[in-house]
Amino acid sequence: MLKIKERVINAVVNLSDDEDRLISHLNTISRVGQHIAPTHAHRKQLRQLKWAIDHDHSAIQLIRKIVSDTNHSYLRGLANLFVEHGWEGYRQRKRFEREHGLFPPSFVVISALAACNLKCVGCYAGAYGDKEPNLSYQDMERIIEEVREWGCRFIVLSGGEPTMFWNRVRGEERGLRDLCEQYHDMAFLMYTNGTLIDEQMAREMAELGNITPAISVEGFREQTDARRGQGVFDKVMSAMDTLHQKRALFGASVTYTTQNIDVVSSDEFVEMLIDKGCIYAWYFMYVPVGRDPDLTLVISPDQRKHVAQKTWEWLTTRPIFIADFWNSGPLVKGCIAAGRPNGYMHINHLGDICPCVFMLYSAHNIHDTDSETPLLDAVKSDFFAKIRAGQREKEHNPLAPCQIVDHPEVLKEAVETTTAHSTQEGQTILTELHPMIADRARQWQRISDEMWTHSGIYKGLADQYNDEQWMRPG
Repeated sequence: MLKIKERVINAVVNLSDDEDRLISHLNTISRVGQHIAPTHAHRKQLRQLKWAIDHDHSAIQLIRKIVSDTNHSYLRGLANLFVEHGWEGYRQRKRFEREHGLFPPSFVVISALAACNLKCVGCYAGAYGDKEPNLSYQDMERIIEEVREWGCRFIVLSGGEPTMFWNRVRGEERGLRDLCEQYHDMAFLMYTNGTLIDEQMAREMAELGNITPAISVEGFREQTDARRGQGVFDKVMSAMDTLHQKRALFGASVTYTTQNIDVVSSDEFVEMLIDKGCIYAWYFMYVPVGRDPDLTLVISPDQRKHVAQKTWEWLTTRPIFIADFWNSGPLVKGCIAAGRPNGYMHINHLGDICPCVFMLYSAHNIHDTDSETPLLDAVKSDFFAKIRAGQREKEHNPLAPCQIVDHPEVLKEAVETTTAHSTQEGQTILTELHPMIADRARQWQRISDEMWTHSGIYKGLADQYNDEQWMRPG
């Protein structure tokens, strides 16, 4: 098996100078791989790849773009992620399931710091304050070493502003650049405001080939500067230009609110991201978590429907990978929080282990235990188990996946009946805001049920939803 993995990875990298031969080779891999794929889901992925090649789908245009526009080190990183994380890592996670009685999550988000050089309106992380402690380099090593045992080869870095720790973690000699180099067989996605990315950092990212920055942008200049500060849009555009010039693989992170929804759901905005060189874009609906949330930014259910339709349209027609943390639920069978199989969890700058980056509650902390497996302990906890139970019992439509905004009673009950505590003072999402969130959830359920069962958009996913838990897509 080791020789097969090496041959697949080396073949992809060695053909990086010839796009047509690379696509042809991927066609061969997709055809032959179906006979050795470990699961039905893996075989389906390969069938989809072959179909995309045969029909010159926008996904194939995206592959060509990656080959032509990024450092060839990224091809090795992507091939390694596909083989080591998606295939061999899956087998390792199955072994883990046999040993521990549960299938582990596929990745974790590490927010090593709360500090940031910007003060963005409505940011849940910014409410912590710049004087907060941070995770040490050794803390991050400990987290990564544990999830590697699960078969995980994918880590998300967030904050605060993680590029502040690029050269060195506060008080130490090593930084995130060293972490990526140390774990060269893993892939890292870093959420960043982009304002600190200079030529040297962009060149180092491209040479590493296993880290990709997702740069926050709120629309065009007017919308971005209104939320992030005067001049930030120009700095973001400059960072994207620099990353593109240095052949780094990068994307965008977009938070949509009542103030920018018309702009960020426009074709003009997505075309701008494509022209700038973005390979992907993550869309995030503003959620009023944390201290002093701005309720004027909360979108309506009808606005959410519009974004859901546009992101699906772009995903299937544009040479850019688009995913919405809420509206792309059909692609991953609902909520992925609380260490769900193939899901994730979040470790914040204090060491609190949270179900997701927007659930600011925790019952475990990596610093408060001598256990060698604090993350596994959190996954097995009553708090995480109740969130996962809500995923099974409440979700029947993956367009309404969230245990915060779509099924708020789940989070409320899980917090109130376990040892979970708020990781941030002054939160009101389970108290004063709960009736408003619950009312919005009921409105969205009616809209999303209609979309899921009658729109016909999601028919291609029907075979994933044979379980009686799910309504069938139209």
